[in-house]
Amino acid sequence: MGQSVRASEKGLAIANQARQRRGWTKTSTARWWQDAHTSRATLRRFWRGERIQQEAFIAICQTVGLKHWQEIAEEQLPEASHATPSSPTVVDWGDAPDIEQFYGRDQELQQLQEWVLEDQTKLVNISGLGGSGKTTLALALAEQLQPEFTGVIWRSVGSLLSLETLLGDLLDAPIETVDQGVKQLRKKMQQERWLIILDNFTAYLDFLYQITGARHQSCVLVISHDPLPSQFQTLNRVQSLSLPGLSPIAAVQLLESCGCGGHPHQLKALARLYGHNPLALKLISLTIKTTFGGRLTLFLEQGSVILTNPIRQPLIQQFNHLTGLEKTIVFWLAIWQEPISLCRLQTHLLMCEPGAVIESLSKLVAAVLITRHFLADEPAFSLQPMVMAFVIEKLVQKILEELSQAQQQDSIQPFQLLRSHCLLRPGTDDILGDRILSALQSAYRQRPQIPSLCMESWLGLAKAHYPNNDYLVFNLTILATILDNNDI
Repeated sequence: MGQSVRASEKGLAIANQARQRRGWTKTSTARWWQDAHTSRATLRRFWRGERIQQEAFIAICQTVGLKHWQEIAEEQLPEASHATPSSPTVVDWGDAPDIEQFYGRDQELQQLQEWVLEDQTKLVNISGLGGSGKTTLALALAEQLQPEFTGVIWRSVGSLLSLETLLGDLLDAPIETVDQGVKQLRKKMQQERWLIILDNFTAYLDFLYQITGARHQSCVLVISHDPLPSQFQTLNRVQSLSLPGLSPIAAVQLLESCGCGGHPHQLKALARLYGHNPLALKLISLTIKTTFGGRLTLFLEQGSVILTNPIRQPLIQQFNHLTGLEKTIVFWLAIWQEPISLCRLQTHLLMCEPGAVIESLSKLVAAVLITRHFLADEPAFSLQPMVMAFVIEKLVQKILEELSQAQQQDSIQPFQLLRSHCLLRPGTDDILGDRILSALQSAYRQRPQIPSLCMESWLGLAKAHYPNNDYLVFNLTILATILDNNDI
C-alpha cells in the first residue's frame, strides 16, 4: 500500500479551527468527504489521529482550506522519510465485469465503507433482486478501498465451481485437501489484510462460516440474491445490506441517460412499474425505443407491466431458489394484489409453523422480493408491480399445468395449488376485474380446451373427497365459469 500519514494533535487543532470557520461538522458534512473524493469512514479516522493514505490526507486538508498539509501531519523521524514505501495493492479482478456508472447509491456506498474500514467487519453480504446493481456497487466499493488492503481478489462463484478449485484459486496455489486449504486461507487473512469479493455466492456456507468465525484482519464481501442464513448474524463483525431499487430521482436520471424521453411524471410512473430496478429500467428503455419508437406515452397506455425475456431471467433464477413456503407466501400476496397484514396472511397459513412463516417473510424482505409496510402499526406485505406481474405468470402457469395433468390422469390428485389457494381475492366477487383470472383466461385460450364434462366431474369429486376444502370447490366453480365463457 502507499505511504500513510496521520495528523498530529496540533494539526487536528488547526483543522478543527478551519472546519469551524466553514460551519462544517467533523464527520457529518457530506460535502467534505465527497469533495475530497474519500469516504466518511476515512474522515473519521483522520479525526481519531489514525494513519490514512497520504493522498486522502492531503485532499481532506485542502478541501477544508488547509493548503500546507505538512503542518497538519505528524512529523516523521528523519530515517522514516527515506523508508521504502510498502508494496502496492495486489489486485486480481478475475472475471469481474467492467464497472459502469451507477446512480443514487452514495448512501449505500458510504455505509459499506464504514463497515469495512471503521468497524473492521469481517463479512459483508449484499443481497437483493437480480438487476438491482449489487455487483456494480461492490465494484465501486472495491475500487475505492483497494489502497487500504494488501490485495483485492474478485471471483464469480458459479454453482459448478468446486470448493477445492475456489480455495486453490484464492491461494494461487494447489491444495491437497479442503481442510488444508481453509487453514492456509485463514493464515493468509491473519497475516495480511485482504478484501475478497465472492459474486453470485450460493454454496459452501460451512466454509464461509469457518472463515468468518476465525480471528483475522481481512474482509469477505459476498454478493447473492438471497441473504445469508440467520446463524451468520451470531458471529462477530458481520453485516448485511439488502439493496432496494433506486430512489425516484436516481431512477429518472438513469432513464434519461438511456435516452428514454418523456415528462418527469411519466418517467417516474415507468420507474414505479419496474420497482426502480436499474437493469429492468435499462432493458425496458430499449424496448420502448425499438417497439414503441421511443414514445413513452404509447408504452404507458398499455396499462400494465410488460415482461420481456431479459427482464424475466433474473426473476426466474430467484424464484427457482425459493422454498415451498416462500412460494406459497408470494402466491398469496399476488392473489390479494394489495398490502396484506401479517395477521391476515397467517390465516392462510394455519398449517405452517409460525416461526417458519416469520423467517420466510424476513428472507423475502431481505431479498427485496416483497415489500414491508405498516398498517395501523401492524406489519403488512405486498409485491411491487414488476414482481407481481411475474408471480401472476407463474401462478397461471401452475394452474394450467394442474388442469392439464388432471385431464391426462382423469383425477383430481394433481390439484395442489387449487387446494391450497383461493384464486379470487377473499372478500370480493369481482370475477371480471380480477387480474389473475383475466390472465388465466387469456392463457387458457391459447391451449387445447378442457371439456365442460371434465369440470363437472372434477367438481363432483372435489365435493365428495374434500368436503372441508372450500378452496378447491370454489376454484373449480370459478374456473368452470370463466373458462366456458369466451366473451368474458
